[in-house]
Amino acid sequence: MLQNLFSLRRTASLVIVLSSLLTTAVLAAPGGIPGKPPPNANQCKNGWTLLAGATDLTFGAFALESGTGILSISSASQLTAPANVSLSGATPVSTFTATLNNTNSACGSSGLTINATAPDLNGPGSPMPLNLVMTAIDSLGTTLVTGATPPQILTTANLPVSLIFHGDLTATFPQGAGTYTAPVSVDFTDAVGTSLIAGGTATATSLTPISLLETVMMNFGTVAGGNLSGTVIMDTSGARSSTGDAQVISSGPGNAGSFQITGEPALSYSLLVSGPAVLENSNGQQMTASGFTNNSAGTVPASGIEVFQIGATLNLQPGQAAGDYSTATGAGSAFTITVNYN
Repeated sequence: MLQNLFSLRRTASLVIVLSSLLTTAVLAAPGGIPGKPPPNANQCKNGWTLLAGATDLTFGAFALESGTGILSISSASQLTAPANVSLSGATPVSTFTATLNNTNSACGSSGLTINATAPDLNGPGSPMPLNLVMTAIDSLGTTLVTGATPPQILTTANLPVSLIFHGDLTATFPQGAGTYTAPVSVDFTDAVGTSLIAGGTATATSLTPISLLETVMMNFGTVAGGNLSGTVIMDTSGARSSTGDAQVISSGPGNAGSFQITGEPALSYSLLVSGPAVLENSNGQQMTASGFTNNSAGTVPASGIEVFQIGATLNLQPGQAAGDYSTATGAGSAFTITVNYN
């Protein structure tokens, strides 16, 4: 009997030990003790900063030649414009940036609202409407928003967040020359109404459109050909010389083409003369002019007007038929001159 009681006690003791082991196993299950919860909006409230960057939204300098032109700046500060807008490198192009941060980096998980406003750019001519958009990139390089119209809500972000403001500017001919500006305002609001504002400026410089006027038509004068080919070369002063089986007749003087450029004083420009020009007589025979030269300065003088000349080489074929040849006759075609601000 005593032996049986001893056995029962051993059994009860064994049950207690097993129960203890099972309890220990539950406490040590995967997942462990829950960690610290993320901060709520109230805990983040006083840690926010919104700092404007060093550059403004700058569309640089441009000249609108006709109609309507839209200048677009990308988030990478690349400026594009249609063919009727001449861009100048005289003024740098840049985006406007701001940085959103919190002293607690975990605060990027609460809803963040970003808004930005900018009125039309005002200056010496008609206002230029600005369509402002934003791109947001977090600290890991993840693009959260691309070219979107504010306001935008960022639900989750790795702080700090870079806010890049860019967009489109619309100019209408004739857009008065001068500097145009407008304030840019960026504001941030969190889930508990925390509000921060950063400011900048949008600018653009409208230039006097560059124009070109022919004042004297190019004229090779009277020349003669022979049985072989030859050329008559006219320089920018109007002086003529010949090569091969071609002759310059002194009784028929020629003159170089003369042109007048009007533009923004002190700005440099590029000039391109394209050909060949095709001259034709009344019987349909043709000859060409090529090898154009010019004496342009490449910079608009202080007066805003520059006069320059263009020379060329006239190409005579063997047995070139007699007659008056012109680019304005029949199938003739003139040379072209393209001028753009640098």
